[in-house]
Amino acid sequence: MEIDIAGYTHDLMALTVKDMYPGLVHGVDFVVAHMIDEETGAQKGDPFILAWKSKAHAQPTDDEVHARFRANEAALRAAYIRSLRNEALSNTDHRTTSPPDAPATLTKNVDGWRTYRQALRDVTQQEGFPFNVVWPERPDTSGD
Repeated sequence: MEIDIAGYTHDLMALTVKDMYPGLVHGVDFVVAHMIDEETGAQKGDPFILAWKSKAHAQPTDDEVHARFRANEAALRAAYIRSLRNEALSNTDHRTTSPPDAPATLTKNVDGWRTYRQALRDVTQQEGFPFNVVWPERPDTSGD
């Protein structure tokens, strides 16, 4: 799984806004974005608030959100990585569990998936977490 967690992305800014204003929903109450380098497709510059629709809260400045992120960077990065990890676990639940009336497994490589899922759970124990994460490789599904 290749996910850039090193930079200050729009995902991290959205998480920071949600940390500042619990209950707000990105895409509903506010939208953050960032410029993209046309040649590389990489983020260019810091993310920014593109739209603010919340009636309950005045819009913070980009600088206020950036300062909140810097002051809480480790906790926010950890929450972001855990959300990615939890999504990967949820997306692979069916690989290692079956309903009671189903065959024992619909996946041939159950042990490989169990190992992968344990490696996902162990991501938070890696040295350097949450600033440096090595994501485990998903098992081959060609034989399934």
